[in-house]
Amino acid sequence: MEKKELTEWIKGLGEVTADCPFEEDFETQVFRHAKTRRWFGLWLKVPKKYFGGAEDEFCLNLKCPPQLSEILRQNYRGILPAYHMNKAHWITVRLFSDVSGEEIRNLIRLSYDLTCKRGNSVKRADEREM
Repeated sequence: MEKKELTEWIKGLGEVTADCPFEEDFETQVFRHAKTRRWFGLWLKVPKKYFGGAEDEFCLNLKCPPQLSEILRQNYRGILPAYHMNKAHWITVRLFSDVSGEEIRNLIRLSYDLTCKRGNSVKRADEREM
């Protein structure tokens, strides 16, 4: 799945903002709930040494329950403890790996839902589809 295609899909979840929060870094992009400004996703370029690859790679960091994170990391080579974030509660997903586009979208929805405050007017992804 391509970064641009996935970015447009994420923005289509509704009530989502995307911004580049770091000065002089226009490649790192944060996805937030529009009303609460809480992060649920982060595009970032991960150094090749983190993966042992040939070049730096764009990846997506997503919030994930620790128990599920462990299971995902055991089943997919393309899911790792989050780069540069809390490794217990966030994962890094490699786009060009053994993780399918459908699975990536499911993980994005999960991250979106986990970061929704239930007491506000932000609707979870599954509520919007009804």
